[in-house]
Amino acid sequence: MSFQVHCKDLLGRIGTINTKSGAFATPHMFPVLDPHHLILGKEFFDRVAIHAVMTNAYLLKRGRRGMDPVDVHGVLDYPGTVATDSGAYQILEYGHVGVTPEEIVTYQENINTDIGVILDVPTGVTRDPSRARWTVDETIRRADRALEVITRRDILWVGPVQGGVHLNEVERSAREMAKRDFAIYALGSPTELMETQRYDVLVDMIVAAKKALPKGKPFHLFGAGHPVLFPFLVALGCDLFDSAAYALYARAGRYLTPEGTLLLGDMVEFVCTCPACVDSSPDEFMRSQEKEDETRLAQHNLWTCFSELRRIREAVRKGRLWELLELRSQAHPALKECFNRISRYAEILERSTPAVKPHGIFYLGPSSDNRPEKLRFISKLLHSVEERRKFVLVLPGRRRRPFHEDPRYESVSKAFDDHPRVSICFYSLSWGPVPIELDETFPIAQTEGPDVGDALVLNERAKQVSEFLESLHPRRVVLVSDGDYGRAVTRILSKTFAKSMLTIFDGETLRPDDIIKSVEEKLLKEV
Repeated sequence: MSFQVHCKDLLGRIGTINTKSGAFATPHMFPVLDPHHLILGKEFFDRVAIHAVMTNAYLLKRGRRGMDPVDVHGVLDYPGTVATDSGAYQILEYGHVGVTPEEIVTYQENINTDIGVILDVPTGVTRDPSRARWTVDETIRRADRALEVITRRDILWVGPVQGGVHLNEVERSAREMAKRDFAIYALGSPTELMETQRYDVLVDMIVAAKKALPKGKPFHLFGAGHPVLFPFLVALGCDLFDSAAYALYARAGRYLTPEGTLLLGDMVEFVCTCPACVDSSPDEFMRSQEKEDETRLAQHNLWTCFSELRRIREAVRKGRLWELLELRSQAHPALKECFNRISRYAEILERSTPAVKPHGIFYLGPSSDNRPEKLRFISKLLHSVEERRKFVLVLPGRRRRPFHEDPRYESVSKAFDDHPRVSICFYSLSWGPVPIELDETFPIAQTEGPDVGDALVLNERAKQVSEFLESLHPRRVVLVSDGDYGRAVTRILSKTFAKSMLTIFDGETLRPDDIIKSVEEKLLKEV
C-alpha cells in the first residue's frame, strides 16, 4: 500500500491510496453496499468515478452460513477496491455478533478484501467513563490479537480508535493504536453524534484522535455519509468516510443536497441537474415503480456526495477550503456551531496550512479572523518593524493591493518609503494594521475583502491599529483619515495618544501633494 499526498489546505489533503485492486483519490466516501440487496452496479460507479466501495463482511458471512467463502469482488460484481467492515456497527446496535474477532479477520482474508477492519468494540455515546475505558482496552487487546492472526500483508488493515465522547480516552486509544502498524486508522462511534447534530463534540473527538496518530497514514471516520458535513470533516483531516445513507435515505424518499436533506414529497422541482434528476421531476419519481424510485434517488444521492467531494478537492487545490467552510456553515445552526468549534483549533490548522498558496484568499468578515493565514500574519506583525520610536505615517489600506500602489496614496507612500526617520503603516479592514514591510507578502496583497463594515467591526479593527502603533513607541503619529474606517481609527487614536503626538489629515479633502508637503513640514519640526 502507498498513500501519496498531493495537496494540502488546513488539515485537509488530496491524496491517492493504492490497493491490490487499484487506486482511488482521497478524500473519498465508500458507498456501503448491502451484499444481499444490490441496487447499483459497476456501470453506475464507473460513471460517477467511484473507485472504491465497502460492504459488511459479517453480514456477508452470516448470509452465506454453511457456504465456503467466495471472492467479495465477485459477490458485488465490482472489480475495483473493496473495503469490508467487521460487524462492529452490529455490536453497537445489538450488543453482540455471532463471530469472534479472529474469525472475522480470517474471513476477510478468505474473501480477498482489499481493505479490512478488525472487530473492535464501539464505545457509542455512553457517559460512563468506566465503560468507555473498557471499550478502549478491549479494542486494543483485539488489535494485538488481530495482528497475530493476520497472514495477508497485501490487505490494508484498519486500526479503530474508540473512546466516544471521553476525549482523554479517545486520545489514549489513538496513542496506543499508533504503536501498532496499521495501514489506516479510523475513529469509531460518531454515528449517534451525527444523528443528533452534536457536531461540536464530533470535532473535539476527531482532533483528539488526530493529534496522537501518525500524520502519514490515512484517517477514516466511520459512518459519515452526508455531504453537508464533508467540508468540515476534510478540514479536520478526515481522508475517508463510509456510509449507506445514500440508499437508506432513498428508501425513505429523502433527497440529499450539500446544504441539507429534502423530502421528495415536499419538492416541486429538483435543485440539481445530475443525470438522475435532469430530465425528471419529484412528481415523476414518486409516480414511478417503487424499485425504480429508490434506485434513481440513490443515484442522485451518490452524485451529490461525490460532486461535493470534487468541490472540496478544488477548494483544497486553490487554498480556499476555509471559505467553503464559511459558506456551508450558514446552512444550519448546527453547522455554524461546528464551524465555530473548528475555529477554536485554528492554531492546529495553521501548522498544516501552506504558507503560500496558488491563489489569493477571500476575507468575508469576522468569520475569517481565525483562518490560519490571519493567525500567521498576526504572529509576524510585531516583528515586522525592526526600529521603534520613529515618525509613523498611517495611511488607508484601500481597494488596490498592495496598498502602497493605491492610485490615491501611491505618491504619498513613495515619498516616504525610504525615509530613514519614517515608518509607514496601512490600516486595512481585512487585516487591521499592515506595516509596509508586510504589504507585498502573501496573502496581504492577494486578498479580496470588504471595504465597508458595521460600527462594531470598524471599532474593533481601529483598536487593533492603535495597539500595534503603541507597540512601536512612536515619537509622532500622522494619520491620514479616509472614510468611516478612517474616522473610527481617528476616534481610537485620539484616546490613545496625546494631542502633541498625533496629527490627523483628512484624506478625503486633501490632495496627495498637500499631504506630502504637510508631512514634510512635520518632519522638519521634529528635527
